[in-house]
Amino acid sequence: MRKKRICVIGGGPAGLAAAVEAARLGMDIDVFERSEIGKHIRCAEGFYDSMHLVNKPEVGVRYKVDEALLKVRKEYQVDCRRINLWMIDRAKWQKYFAKRAKAAGARIFENARVTSGDLQGLEAEYDWVIDASGIPSITSVRYGFRNYYRRNGAVTVQYVLEGDFSGQGERLKFLPFPHYKGYFWVFPKSSTIANVGFGYFDPESKERGLPGRLLWERLDQLMVQEKVAGKIIRRTGGIVPIRMREQLQYGKVLLVGDAAGCASPLHGGGIDTALITGRQAVRWIAGAEGIQNQDFSGEIWRVLYPKLEVEMRLCQIWKELDQEAVDVVAALIAQNYKEVGLRRILRYSPRLVRDYRIGKRFRKGLMTGQWAN
Repeated sequence: MRKKRICVIGGGPAGLAAAVEAARLGMDIDVFERSEIGKHIRCAEGFYDSMHLVNKPEVGVRYKVDEALLKVRKEYQVDCRRINLWMIDRAKWQKYFAKRAKAAGARIFENARVTSGDLQGLEAEYDWVIDASGIPSITSVRYGFRNYYRRNGAVTVQYVLEGDFSGQGERLKFLPFPHYKGYFWVFPKSSTIANVGFGYFDPESKERGLPGRLLWERLDQLMVQEKVAGKIIRRTGGIVPIRMREQLQYGKVLLVGDAAGCASPLHGGGIDTALITGRQAVRWIAGAEGIQNQDFSGEIWRVLYPKLEVEMRLCQIWKELDQEAVDVVAALIAQNYKEVGLRRILRYSPRLVRDYRIGKRFRKGLMTGQWAN
């Protein structure tokens, strides 16, 4: 029986996950990466296994995140010991992942740029094409939806800073803005290096349209406000696709990872969903056990919908919250009930009762990876 020939465009998490799975299933697999594996990474480097489907990274782990800091009006400590969350060196992890794919039998071609004009030829040459090219995806350029990602993405800017982060320790810091505007983050990689940035999330927020210069100025202001300082080693950022596309298949081309738009609408993380969609694309092609949909788009939505539904409903709730309400939620997440106080509990009790069930689903998903109702 002839092996299925699979082409993967992109050597990021989604593409490499597809390559490893395809090689494991005995397929003939080629990966085309436009640069070099592990180069030009734009990521805060938090690795959150939100669905308990990908497990701890095998290499590149800087530390297990056992506590996070959530600051609004006051700063709260959030126990993360039961959450599958690690801070990683993504470049190191990604290079190792590529070695795994090669060892399993995948062929990886670096500095091999694929354009939308090449897509038709690849469809003729291969049985299936997996588009893990990021954003804008190669497929979006060919089929005319490249603006989808900007319209439905978070706008982010980030510094990699060298400084003294020993005071924060091995804790991730989040400063959420009211009305689902986004958040500011400080993610230490070590006591001397940290990823520091912020993103505007709400697609309807006027701040998303600010020119790049003003975004960087806003980041500088937030750093002064939070007393974060250091030498700028690198500037990164861009669009994070936080609204998954309904259509994920175009003929023989399957969209996965960022190309599919599957980063979290709540926090923007997307390494785990990239791994899941890349792997699931190959299993769908193979007709593996557990696949329930003949339609690829339907299969990916089946897998991710329970989590995305909870996150989108939380985003809708967040959009209603002013700064004081966000502070109340932060205190509740940290289980700091004393700080909430009786007066604020009474003030927000109708909303707390209304949103109790979705909050309970969120907590269950956060701890166990089980997001279904």
